[in-house]
Amino acid sequence: MPSNQPPRFKTTQDWNSFLGSHPDLSGQDLFNFRKRCYQDIENLRGRPLLIYATKFLEVTVPNTPNLIDLNDVDGFTDLVNSIKEGDSVDILIHSPGGRPDATERIVSIIRNRFNNVAFLIPHSAYSAATMLALSGNEIILHPSATLGPIDPQINGIPARSITRGFENAKKKIIQEGPESLPAYIPLIEKYSLDLLEICDDSEKLAKELVKRWLGQYMFEGRQGQVRKINRAVKFFSNYDSHLLHSRPLFFEKLHEFDLKIKQAEPGLSELLWEAHVLLNGFFAGTAFVKLYESTKGVSWGKQVHITQKPNPQQKIKA
Repeated sequence: MPSNQPPRFKTTQDWNSFLGSHPDLSGQDLFNFRKRCYQDIENLRGRPLLIYATKFLEVTVPNTPNLIDLNDVDGFTDLVNSIKEGDSVDILIHSPGGRPDATERIVSIIRNRFNNVAFLIPHSAYSAATMLALSGNEIILHPSATLGPIDPQINGIPARSITRGFENAKKKIIQEGPESLPAYIPLIEKYSLDLLEICDDSEKLAKELVKRWLGQYMFEGRQGQVRKINRAVKFFSNYDSHLLHSRPLFFEKLHEFDLKIKQAEPGLSELLWEAHVLLNGFFAGTAFVKLYESTKGVSWGKQVHITQKPNPQQKIKA
C-alpha cells in the first residue's frame, strides 16, 4: 500500500499493530477512520448509513449503561434528522439488547421517516437488539455475526432468568414440603411480585411487537404470512429451548424460517468487519460505552467514568 494512502483495518491485529505505532491518535483521527469506512458502505449500498453501537463484549464495570433504553430516543432522533428525507436507510447495530418499550419508541422514530430499512449486523445483536433488527425489511449479517433470542432484560438481567429462578424455588418448596421454606426465603426475597409481573409483561410485549413488525415489514404481502410469522416468533421467544439469553442464532438456523435475512457478500462483508474492528477498538481505548454516528455530522455517545476508591489503609499526608 502506498505510504500516502490511509491504512485499512481488515483484522483486529491490523488495528492493534497500527495503534501501537501511533499512540497519539486523537478522537477526531479515530472518527475519521470510522467515517471513511461508513462512507464506503454507503457508496457500495447506495443509501445512507446510521450507526448504533455499544460496548458489551468486554464490559468490566457493573451497571454499564450500554443497554437499549429510553435515553436512546435522543440518539436515534439525532441520527434520523442528520440525513435528508428519503425512502431507504441502512442501520448498523451492535448491541446486547435492553428494554422492549424503548425499542418500540426507536422503531417508531425510524419508521416515521423511512419506508425501507435494512439492518446490518457486523458481530452481534441480542435480545431487544434482535427485536430491533426484526423490524427491518431485511437483515444482512456478516458471516460470523449472530442474532439472539428476544428475551428482554430487566435491570440488565434476562427476564426469563428471573421468572425461572422463582419458578424453580416454588417447585422445590412444593416437592420438599413447608419445612424447606426457610432455606429458600433468601432466594424468594430477591423477587417482588411487581418484578415478576414486569418480567411476564415484558416477555409478552416482546413477542407481540415482533409479530406486528414482521407482518408490517419483512412479511408484508407474502402468502402464508401468519403461519410463518407465528413460527418465527415462537422460535425467537423459546427461552427454555435456547437456555441462554446470549445463545447465538446463526444464519444457517435462521434461514429455515423464510425471513429476509442474508449474509453479506465479500465486499460488504469486509467493510462490516472493518467497522466492527474500528468500533471495538474505540470502545477498548476510551471511556465510551455507546455511540450514535453517521457520515452527516452525528458522532456522540455515552461514557462511563471509573472512580477509584481510596485505600482505607493508606495514610493521607497533610
